[in-house]
Amino acid sequence: MEQDFQSHPSDVAPVCNVTIPVFNRPGATRETLLALRRTSQEVPFDITVVDNGSDPDLVGMLLEFRERGVIDHLFLLPRNMGVACAANVGWELVPAPIYMKLDNDTAMRRTRWLPGLLALWRHGRPQSNLGGAFNLDMLRRHPGATATPEGMLGVCPGNLPGQAVLIPKAVSDELGFWNEEYGLYGGEDGDYGLRMSCAGFPQYYYHGPDYFENLPEEDAQTTYAARGIDKRRLHRELVVTDNLLPGKLFLNKILYASGVRSLRPMRRYEILDIADGCRVSVAERREYREFRRDLAPHLAAVNRSFKEHLMSFRPDPATAQALKAGLARHGQDGRSGGAP
Repeated sequence: MEQDFQSHPSDVAPVCNVTIPVFNRPGATRETLLALRRTSQEVPFDITVVDNGSDPDLVGMLLEFRERGVIDHLFLLPRNMGVACAANVGWELVPAPIYMKLDNDTAMRRTRWLPGLLALWRHGRPQSNLGGAFNLDMLRRHPGATATPEGMLGVCPGNLPGQAVLIPKAVSDELGFWNEEYGLYGGEDGDYGLRMSCAGFPQYYYHGPDYFENLPEEDAQTTYAARGIDKRRLHRELVVTDNLLPGKLFLNKILYASGVRSLRPMRRYEILDIADGCRVSVAERREYREFRRDLAPHLAAVNRSFKEHLMSFRPDPATAQALKAGLARHGQDGRSGGAP
């Protein structure tokens, strides 16, 4: 029989709400939760799990973990609503000064992970976020990286990996939650990075391997394939679709950067009810449907313009000349007949 666990005292407010969106991967989910619960509550945090319609056996394990104190808050969605929706449910229902999104295949290995990260983060600006770099090169690559007594604080010019990212309330008060319009496995991390950049808020790296371990993929590919989810294609089409239209992420980059779209996106889903303290009913907001309907003809015009721009693209003169010289060496420039 495994031990029961004690979270921080109920009269002590959490400094951080660690929200873990879950969709299957039972072995990795179990290790992620147990590893996190074993860490220090010196700085109090809550473990919030939002399940995205996992198989019954895993849901049963999550209910058991809630009873044993491994999980502080458990919310069960009726089906897979996407990572952004699940992450936002946990973010909305458990307020805290700091929010953290933790993937369910990321096991914390440093006992005092939260005090360590907070001490490092204090060397940056308050309105910022903090995420794990995969390696030291990624941590040090960009100008502005700072050596501190708590380790290296790197600078991220794009978007932070979402597997163990921290966002303070001071940022979410300005930028809101994850953008829910990307579907099941979309670009919510990239989208938040775009909004951070457009708002002028810095994004910082910590060295991820000093704090957590990436667990094996387990049954992930089988799970996705069984549900008709091609993650590679979905991620590729966030930028440019197969028919040369801007993907959702690239389109939002255009809208954010041009100042025509708010950096605080409208939520797609609303919570209708919570039964038995954990079973969450959600629905698409009427306001969101109206927003997408009214925007559709204008987005179609952007799509047409984008595709026309791509199809009419020509290299600049200097590049064209360099290409021509290289092609000529192989008999493939515009004046050559080509190889037989």
